[in-house]
Amino acid sequence: MLRLHHVVKSRSLGVLPLYGRFGAPPPVQHLNTTPISCSKHTDAKTDSHRLPPVLLNFQDARAAYKSMNTLELFRSRVVLRLCGNDLIVNNNERLMKITRALLPKKLFDVVMRMTFYGQFVGGVDVNDLRPKLAKMQEHGVKPILDYSVEADLKEDEQDETPEMVVTDVQFQQDSISSKRNTHKAVARAYPYKGEESCEENLKIFLECLETASEVCDENAFSAIKVTGLGKPNALLEGSQFLFQVKELFEENSETYDDTLPSYLNTKYLPKDVLGPKVVLAERRMTVDHFRNLLKFCGVQLPDNEVDELFEAMSPNELGHVKFHKFRDLCMPGSPNNPLYKLLTNSKRSDGTPGLNPISGAHLSALNRVEQRLTQLCERAVELDAKILVDAEQTYFQPVIDYFANLLMSRYNKEKAHVFNTYQCYLKSTPSQLIYDADKAEVMGYKFGAKLVRGAYMEQERQRALDLNYEDPIYPDKAHTNSCYHNMVEILLKQIEMEKCEVMIASHNEFSIQYVVERMRQCEICPATGGIYFGQLLGMCDQVTYLLGAGGYSSYKYVPYGPIEAVLPYLSRRAYENKGMLKGSQKEIELLRGELKRRRWSVFRTA
Repeated sequence: MLRLHHVVKSRSLGVLPLYGRFGAPPPVQHLNTTPISCSKHTDAKTDSHRLPPVLLNFQDARAAYKSMNTLELFRSRVVLRLCGNDLIVNNNERLMKITRALLPKKLFDVVMRMTFYGQFVGGVDVNDLRPKLAKMQEHGVKPILDYSVEADLKEDEQDETPEMVVTDVQFQQDSISSKRNTHKAVARAYPYKGEESCEENLKIFLECLETASEVCDENAFSAIKVTGLGKPNALLEGSQFLFQVKELFEENSETYDDTLPSYLNTKYLPKDVLGPKVVLAERRMTVDHFRNLLKFCGVQLPDNEVDELFEAMSPNELGHVKFHKFRDLCMPGSPNNPLYKLLTNSKRSDGTPGLNPISGAHLSALNRVEQRLTQLCERAVELDAKILVDAEQTYFQPVIDYFANLLMSRYNKEKAHVFNTYQCYLKSTPSQLIYDADKAEVMGYKFGAKLVRGAYMEQERQRALDLNYEDPIYPDKAHTNSCYHNMVEILLKQIEMEKCEVMIASHNEFSIQYVVERMRQCEICPATGGIYFGQLLGMCDQVTYLLGAGGYSSYKYVPYGPIEAVLPYLSRRAYENKGMLKGSQKEIELLRGELKRRRWSVFRTA
């Protein structure tokens, strides 16, 4: 595996400097936009050589906006410019409500379709979507559908379950975790209004999955959020429980070098990306560690019973146990998991439980979440579709990662139907992704990963400050970029061995250029190699449509729903665009240039 603070050698480009603090972007070249079709197992390597030494020309506005008429170009430029205005964006929700109150409904709908709704939303329903989806697919772009109707609610329903015992401050319920839709949210949150709302969300997710399968010939995607399928406090307590189990393992195990495949070995990762924390995939527990753990938790057992428990975790020939074997024995709900009962009924020397149990009501709620996720995955397999499990806030993420990996182990046996999402602005991401990739390889299923930079930075940083725990996010953009590209390198090696599929969900042009060039070097077929690219509808068209024209698996995240019901979604899109457009006006300038070119083209032909 290549170290990202060095360089990548290209057959035709010589030496290609890499991204971030370690090098400037390479010169831009034109992309051959002739679609490429190749067989994954036979012709992929030969056909990938048809690509030139590619770096995409994101300056080519004529090619990028080929699918858009002049009115759509004008709307895009106006809306994106408005999204860069602080006064409008900071008051966008109020302005939309005032406009709705002043205008008749039909006129309000017309105004919204001509502006924000038309820019960022695909349509009212499936029938309304069809023309837009057909036009997208004509230009090589497929949809990831999301029914974006959401109640404009400020808080989750009050949880009547007795308050859980907080063992780590980051899992404490606070004003940010209970008001997820209001604290500078740029990613959707599903307010909890009882189990009926979870069942409604399940129906919506199933409808999106079926609609995506209907409109896509192959590789249909649908995105889901686990918090839409269960009680937030149950997910919070489940995350805390899993965090406790992980801490117990880390404190009662040791790191063994060279235990992972070479492409997962952390010695290839820059230290500032990996950080000081232990890498879970490299840790191993021995029987002596296990005895110390039981003693620390106050469990008194004869030596022969300790040995039997350790053997139940299936140690390897060296007597070492990996984390997932230990965790499986600690999970509640099965008589084959005796450690849960032992540890939750024992007392440490300070009088606290060896392991804080999950309350009965929350355990039942988590079981219902698993049942709903199972329904979704079974339907995805029937439809030969794929599910993207969205990442969420760090206080929910442990239980989301657990469910995502559980579903991958069940449904990714032959191909990747389930993808977990990794936020590369988090310091914990390298360790988590390496652990998940190693577990998939050991257990023999395909690893599905979606790489993003992250959507909750302001929430996460404010919460860490308020509750006085370590900021979970890298200190600057350079670290995030380095993490993103290092994770790409790890996944590329698995893709070469057909053990992984990945969704590159990024609006960063150089990240896209980087992945495309590495695909060529690794001889990964653009169309069928297991790498997909995704951007939001209404943003970064110069990226999405150039990829689609070049034969890459290119996707747009397409929300849909009635106009008034998607106003909260539009509010978040405006807020998100403000942050993005502060850094670059390039897309607006490209739109302006293409409008100018078309205007002069009309004059020349007149």
